[in-house]
Amino acid sequence: MSLSPRVIALLGFGEAGSAIARGLCVENGWRGTAKPGDNAPRRVIAIDTALDRDARGSALGKAARALDVAIEGAYTAALSEADLVISAVQGEHALEAATSAAPMLKKGAYFLDLCTVTGKMSDENRAVIETGGGRYIDIAVMGGFFKQGIKAPMLVAGEDAEPMVAWMNANGFETRLLGPRPGSASSVKMLRSTLVKGIEALGVESLVAAQRQGILKEVLGCLGDADAMTLGGFITMLVQTHIVHAHRRWEEMGLVAQTLRETGVDPLMTEAIERSHRRTVDAGIAPADGQVPSLEDALKILSEKVIRGV
Repeated sequence: MSLSPRVIALLGFGEAGSAIARGLCVENGWRGTAKPGDNAPRRVIAIDTALDRDARGSALGKAARALDVAIEGAYTAALSEADLVISAVQGEHALEAATSAAPMLKKGAYFLDLCTVTGKMSDENRAVIETGGGRYIDIAVMGGFFKQGIKAPMLVAGEDAEPMVAWMNANGFETRLLGPRPGSASSVKMLRSTLVKGIEALGVESLVAAQRQGILKEVLGCLGDADAMTLGGFITMLVQTHIVHAHRRWEEMGLVAQTLRETGVDPLMTEAIERSHRRTVDAGIAPADGQVPSLEDALKILSEKVIRGV
């Protein structure tokens, strides 16, 4: 099944929405490559409830009009003209946007949810859109629109995702099909953020202390073991060896916390790591033979005997 939308609507015209609009509206973009003889021109419309409310809202309107994008400050009947709707509002407003848009959607219109939401929130958005007769596509943006624009890499999931991925890649986007299960793309992004933002927070704690001690260059230079591996491989190795070495690492983190305090740095992240390792120590899962398990076995042990929960 091939797609040929004539009208694309953007919900939200902030950094993401405006970047997508620029990519669609440039001379060699989707709108600018309409075929001669097409019955109707390709159009991009936008809805942003902040329009003209303040200085930022005025800037949104100015940016949209510069691209010849018809922008409105409320969900109106114009939305029913859209064959494809791209929601790019802040995550906390995602359900509100979906709920406002759903009754106005053209039957069968695609609804691309680019909002930063959890898997459960994605399911809630999907239910609303499908009730309104739309086709919900879960999309996780894995890069930044500020530098990459419409080329920000995206993961796409949903029952109708395959033809959408083909259309997006043919029209300036950089997307990869994740699978048919909506919500999975959003979950990938959330769990990736656990790793990336966690490293960010640890970097703040460690490098501030290193700078205060005058050893920043040395600390950054001693990460050769990590540099020699992919980030995914390095994290996998740590999780596997955690089963064997949690006790030693727990004791070390106590000393790390003391080091940070001596440097005047509150060991917020380090204390959390110390507690996490102690939880593993208390579970008594260290293998008697000292053999490092496979990742699959390590995660099974950690899930059943350490993390537990729901």
